[in-house]
Amino acid sequence: MKKNKLTLQSLLFSGAPKKLYIAITLGMLSGVLYSLIIPTILVGLNSEQSFILGEKYKDSINIVFFVLILSVLITKATSVILVNNIAKTAVAKLRVTLSDKINSMEVSQVEKIGYPKILNILTEDMSRVTSASLAIPMVLVSSMTAIGMLVYLAVLDFNIFSFTILSIVIGLFLFRLPVNRSKRHYNRSRDFRDAVQEGFRGLIYGSYELKLNREKSKRFLEKEIRKPIEGSLGSEKKGDFILHLAGNSSEVLCFFAIGGVVFLLPASNGLEQQSLYGVVMALLYITGPIASVLGLMQQLKMGEIALDRINKIYEIELVANESPNQVKLDWKALTLSNIKYAYSTEEGSFSIGKINLSLERGKIYFIVGGNGSGKSTLSKVISLHYLPNEGTMKFDGQEISVSNLDAARNRIFVIYSSYYLFNTIYKDLSDDDFLMIDKYLRLFKLEGKTDLIGNEFTTVKLSDGQRRRLALIIALVENRDIYILDEWAADQDPEFKDLYYDHILPELKQRGKTVIAITHDDRYFTYCDEVIKMENGQVSSIKPMRESCAVDDLIRQKPLKLDA
Repeated sequence: MKKNKLTLQSLLFSGAPKKLYIAITLGMLSGVLYSLIIPTILVGLNSEQSFILGEKYKDSINIVFFVLILSVLITKATSVILVNNIAKTAVAKLRVTLSDKINSMEVSQVEKIGYPKILNILTEDMSRVTSASLAIPMVLVSSMTAIGMLVYLAVLDFNIFSFTILSIVIGLFLFRLPVNRSKRHYNRSRDFRDAVQEGFRGLIYGSYELKLNREKSKRFLEKEIRKPIEGSLGSEKKGDFILHLAGNSSEVLCFFAIGGVVFLLPASNGLEQQSLYGVVMALLYITGPIASVLGLMQQLKMGEIALDRINKIYEIELVANESPNQVKLDWKALTLSNIKYAYSTEEGSFSIGKINLSLERGKIYFIVGGNGSGKSTLSKVISLHYLPNEGTMKFDGQEISVSNLDAARNRIFVIYSSYYLFNTIYKDLSDDDFLMIDKYLRLFKLEGKTDLIGNEFTTVKLSDGQRRRLALIIALVENRDIYILDEWAADQDPEFKDLYYDHILPELKQRGKTVIAITHDDRYFTYCDEVIKMENGQVSSIKPMRESCAVDDLIRQKPLKLDA
């Protein structure tokens, strides 16, 4: 069932509807009180108009005026503060629910949207939604002020009231047409900002490469940052120009209405001079609130565009991965039967399959193959980050499906080349866990470079090799059934590479874990049970490497030496 589209109104009412109703009521009251200021001033200037408030208030009109001013201040300020708190709370909750939504999306869905777009939605778009939400009480106050003044005009002269209404309707109609056009420019500007975000990402993560090539650096800045920024700025300026031109034109129309009232209507309407003053002041007073509403259109349109982007995330259908069912604890093999997976990117499309594999518990598998052979894609299918388009995956005879997807994923730990290293271990650590971490921090020579305090490491700002070693320590503590390690040893010094192949992998095997390592280190192939070779998205060969080599023998080949 399709979810209702999120709007500014539904967003604000989702948080504290009672408080919002109070804020709206106060905002409307503020507008009404605001509209009474001009009639009160006129009464103070001309005793003949004392019928507006009554003769008995004539001597106290100055008190009434200051009470009105104070009431406007209190009601408007209270309304704005309430809506400000409601809007910021609602947007904060929206950030959390949107983060939860993104977290529940499949990796392939996140990759298809793109990280820069998601980051812009969570930051810039949220800020624009907040700004648009805060504009609502101002629109309410200004609208009620204008309505109040129109009522005052109706009391003075209904013909002038009708003429003014007609002018406002024409002005709003003429304003509406360019507003829709400005939205297209704002949308284009928003698209450019996604490109800018990607450029910033390259500027930060590619700083080493850019420093070593001045020409590349200049071209990168020109193409990936300067041009998108200029494109975004140009489109936004066009949108602003259209909105401001339309707003100012509508204001000018108000003055035409005043001119019509002053120069045309009195002659045919027999309007008294004193009443004409009141009409002109009321009309001049109306232009302010109308200009305020039109001026806030930019914020409202920007908020509308931001919500369109947010709604696109909400419209994405999720795999129902609440996974109430569990998978077998004592499974013997993970089997892939007739697995096919295909995906498309801006660069092209790629697929693997059909894949048939049996990955037994307590064995080590090396996946090899050239660039583009499909080994990384296969590993992401095995890790259930990519869900196959065809075929089945089973723990023994139990098929992995929507009902047990979460439980199956909880059996797997991965370290990909693009891994993210969290500085917190998100599990309850036992005394044995702390001992294990201490042991491997010393083995991997990380002791003193980072330490574990509670569940947090003092720092993860380490070299690439050190970060990978720390990630592997966390993997060992996680104690999962299946470990997928993508080129872990590629950037390690020889001593740590030996430690990885000579001790870590055999230890995992000894603990009954299934290890799937993507590697090119052919001199270590004797440490695995099978070498799986990938070519053009297919398993081209499966080569057994050892049949009866005892784990203890492997571990004893190079005894561990812990520094004192």
